Amino acid sequence: MRAYRFKTLFWLLFIIIFSSLIGLGVFFVKSDIKIFLIIEGISILSILLFLIFYNMLLKPYKMIGNGMDLLRQQDFSSRLRPVGHKETDVLIGVFNKMMDQLKEERLHVREQNHFLDLLINASPQGLIILDFDNKITHINPAGLRLLGIESPQNSTGKSLEESGIQIGKTLAQLKPDEDMIVRISGISLYRCVRSSFVDRGFTHPFILIEELTHEILKIEKKSYENIIRMMAHEVNNSVAAVSSTLNVISDSLKQNQENELSDVLPAVNASFERCNHLSRFITNFADVVKIPPPHYSKTDLNELVRSVNALCSPEYNRRNIKITLSLTESPCYIKADSIQMEQVLVNLVKNARESIQENGEIRIITSHSPHRIIVEDNGPGLSDEVREKLFTPFFTTKPQGQGIGLLFIREVLINHNYKFTFATEEDGKTRFRIFLSS
Repeated sequence: MRAYRFKTLFWLLFIIIFSSLIGLGVFFVKSDIKIFLIIEGISILSILLFLIFYNMLLKPYKMIGNGMDLLRQQDFSSRLRPVGHKETDVLIGVFNKMMDQLKEERLHVREQNHFLDLLINASPQGLIILDFDNKITHINPAGLRLLGIESPQNSTGKSLEESGIQIGKTLAQLKPDEDMIVRISGISLYRCVRSSFVDRGFTHPFILIEELTHEILKIEKKSYENIIRMMAHEVNNSVAAVSSTLNVISDSLKQNQENELSDVLPAVNASFERCNHLSRFITNFADVVKIPPPHYSKTDLNELVRSVNALCSPEYNRRNIKITLSLTESPCYIKADSIQMEQVLVNLVKNARESIQENGEIRIITSHSPHRIIVEDNGPGLSDEVREKLFTPFFTTKPQGQGIGLLFIREVLINHNYKFTFATEEDGKTRFRIFLSS
């Protein structure tokens, strides 16, 4: 636009000057032929000077305008041609060199961004990128997997609190450069860090999520295995000796009913029974450590559920607890150790019954795509404090509990590489979900 205006002014000046010279020449053409010729010579010389001026000024100006258009369109591959004017060609050379540098830098930035995108998508750590308003703009595949998000469109464009992410409210409380350990469903453990990066001069916050579950579980399992082995060894040795002594005393007292110590016989028998309970108690702990690797076979999940229902129904009917089965119409085949999985289901139904106690309902649901089983109950539910400790070894809320039921379930499901969640949800029902590989 500026080049067009400058060109218009140039030709307007050209017309004015030469119109004046031509008019002056016409005035002297009859009166003085010499002055007329001088004026015409000056006119011809002025035309040449104007053309030279046009070549020196307007063409370079137009080339600069073309260069500005290239920059505006971000076309860094095109170059300006020399115009044959020394000073202008120097300027064009500087401009072309600048365009070469911009092209290289742009290519370098694109390669870096492409590499960064590949790195983010391939990273085993979850990444949530936020905008200036703390709205989610991107979640990488690892983040979707760790947070259990099936459709990223449901979370992007929303704040962490509104995203539907299970730990969204907790992540929203993170301050810049702060990290915290977050537990999900009592089993999954994550280290979450809030940081930021600078892009085009602006700071973009992001949250990095690192899974610690497997490492912590390995350390935890090794620790309680050593403790259980030591406890089992010491307790069994002591209990065996005490039980043997009590058995001898009991037999002796039974043979001599008139002995003055015969009144002690009930206490001796009770102590002997207590020793047996203690032996079984420590044996249960040892059995958790000795869970064998799963022996995989093609198993119909629906048949397992029906078997568990047949086993548990009589007891639950006496407590007025109804077991409802919502099974797939066709067989739901999975690769699993059927014996271990049946015991898992028995424990889950037992836990649901103990939560309800009396007058309630337990519902077992199976589904295809994905293969999944849900055990839900309408009991009082789990408090936040209890949910955080559920899968901690030896933790129990039952007066006579040993804290190994959920520990057994956890070990079996982890050995099967099955993911699972356990929580009381918004509708008040407590659900244990197991995601099974087909």
